[in-house]
Amino acid sequence: MRRSERKKSNKRNVVLFSALGAVLLALLFLPKDALLMGGEEKSATKEKNQEPKHKVVKLQPDNESAYEKDEDKEANSGDKAKKQEPSEEIGIDPEKETDKKKKAEKAKKAEAEKKKQQASGDKPVLNKPIGTSQTGPHTSSYDEGSVDWNEKLKAIRLATGLDENMTVWKIGNGGSPQKSVAEVSPNKQPNEKYTVNLEWVDEKGWMVTSVQK
Repeated sequence: MRRSERKKSNKRNVVLFSALGAVLLALLFLPKDALLMGGEEKSATKEKNQEPKHKVVKLQPDNESAYEKDEDKEANSGDKAKKQEPSEEIGIDPEKETDKKKKAEKAKKAEAEKKKQQASGDKPVLNKPIGTSQTGPHTSSYDEGSVDWNEKLKAIRLATGLDENMTVWKIGNGGSPQKSVAEVSPNKQPNEKYTVNLEWVDEKGWMVTSVQK
């Protein structure tokens, strides 16, 4: 009995080894492409299983809206800059501007008086005292801005028809304490000079005796 059992087991082992050998030979002779394809299919399946079920998609910001926001910011910053700007222009001297306005108003007033005088038919005042605010003994004054100086200028303007902007080249003694001579010209016209002779009349003021152009 033991010998028959051993023979059976030996036969089984031979059959098993033969089957294993056949499988190994089949694997050796299988094409490599088939093996590679099998591996790729396994890796693809593995990757597919690892992918998330739900993809999260990030939306890009609206470029146009962002651009509009930037423009709004720039506009607001520009408005702020305008509010912070000084009210006066740089480089302008307020005092000079005031002087210019005063001179312009003065010239305008003188021109209006001249036109009024021309319209009324008034002629230059010659050989007629213009009147005075001075009292007592008279002393001729050549100090600019004094009462006597200003009355001389008034008599010259009335006799020549020039306005307050006339250029005064000189006012000096005319040969005696109560006589004066002046050289004047229209404003910014130095080539057009007038020589004016004046004479004082007591209690009546200065009187122009002659005008030479």
